Amino acid sequence: MPVTSRIIAIGIVTVGASAVLAPPAAAQTDEQIEAEPLVKLQPGETAVAGQCLTREELGLIDGLNALTRPTVGVEGRDGGDDPAPFDPHFFVGTWEFESVLPESPLGEAGEYYGTETVRHVEGCTYESRTTATLAGSDVTMASRLIYDRRAEYMVRIDDDSRGFEVVKVGVLRGDPGGYFSHHWEAPAINVQGSQVRLRGRTYITSPYAMRDRTEISVDGGSFTNFGTVMRDRVDE
Repeated sequence: MPVTSRIIAIGIVTVGASAVLAPPAAAQTDEQIEAEPLVKLQPGETAVAGQCLTREELGLIDGLNALTRPTVGVEGRDGGDDPAPFDPHFFVGTWEFESVLPESPLGEAGEYYGTETVRHVEGCTYESRTTATLAGSDVTMASRLIYDRRAEYMVRIDDDSRGFEVVKVGVLRGDPGGYFSHHWEAPAINVQGSQVRLRGRTYITSPYAMRDRTEISVDGGSFTNFGTVMRDRVDE
């Protein structure tokens, strides 16, 4: 299930990995903080069966979800509430996606759409199966996702039926507004006599949506836009 947390600060409401504008919250009073003490990550790393995050990290998320007062930022008393960690269980489920891709050594130009289903394997390892259509032709993809929760770093390996493998590596972190992004780069691959490099950003915009923005470089040329893939959760 996706991470869902509520953080109200400086006029922003954070739900899961998304942020939307809200009326500015009143400053936290000592009475509010006394009634609901600051939420802090507790010491320890207790494993939880079927989860990537520890019991302490999941407890922090639950504590933030339970707050009725505005959260206290880092500039506040005792360093404020601790921010929620990213929970890669967010990815688990079925997603529909669509885009229009330009022509490249990876394939023809045209509409790109399909379905990806992600499941948890163990620990912080996940896998997915993608069935898609690109310019009228069928494409399938088997993927593995490995998340390092301490380093906030994710590796995604896409084994594409068109005959190549893309290894996307990079940090997956949040910002003060509550958004999470996977900024990744992939080693060069050789496809149809060309050397292709990809880089991009997977932008988690809500518990129900993601955007993949990708750039491509061919034979050492400048990186150019390779399209934005919009993804919507359909399993809830």
